[in-house]
Amino acid sequence: MIFKPFVCMLVVVVGCASSLHYSHKGVSLPVPVAVHHHEVAAPVEYAVKHTTSSFRPASFLEVMEIVLDCFNTLRIPLQRFPSYLSGIFPEDAETKCFLRCVAIKLGVYCDEKGADLDRHCVQFGLGECCENFSNRHLVCLQQNTLPCPDRCTAAYKQELCFQEPIAKYLDYHFHELVGLLHQAKCSHDLKMLHP
Repeated sequence: MIFKPFVCMLVVVVGCASSLHYSHKGVSLPVPVAVHHHEVAAPVEYAVKHTTSSFRPASFLEVMEIVLDCFNTLRIPLQRFPSYLSGIFPEDAETKCFLRCVAIKLGVYCDEKGADLDRHCVQFGLGECCENFSNRHLVCLQQNTLPCPDRCTAAYKQELCFQEPIAKYLDYHFHELVGLLHQAKCSHDLKMLHP
């Protein structure tokens, strides 16, 4: 269920004409088809901690803007939304690079050092003790630090270790998401996917 509300927002905001439609709870939404994007890069090594005192967690609105920016920049095929909405993140180049992009822009991941446990805690922990947070996710990160064929795969494997706290974070902010959608709709300032 990682990023489920993000994906819901992205589907709702889409307004372009297309031949593909996504239906949810009786509402059919047009979904434009995008160009595929692939990124290949060098493998990374994982470091457990590299947090600096200057880290500021992104607000929920900033998280949403980052998600939209990464989705547009990478031109993720919109037909992937149904699986994303179901909490399924297939091992494909688009999904891997999307998760990497979001994590890097949030400052919770870097290619050189990997995922930052403390920053993930501050961003997604909802006030949980960071020592407990780190203890729960450290083993998964250690198991997912083997050399990877590219940077997107390395980030994808590590970011999936945080699927549960990210899902809780998104669920916690769901009402804020609905408010943002209403505000954007009323102001006619919807950010479109793949302009």
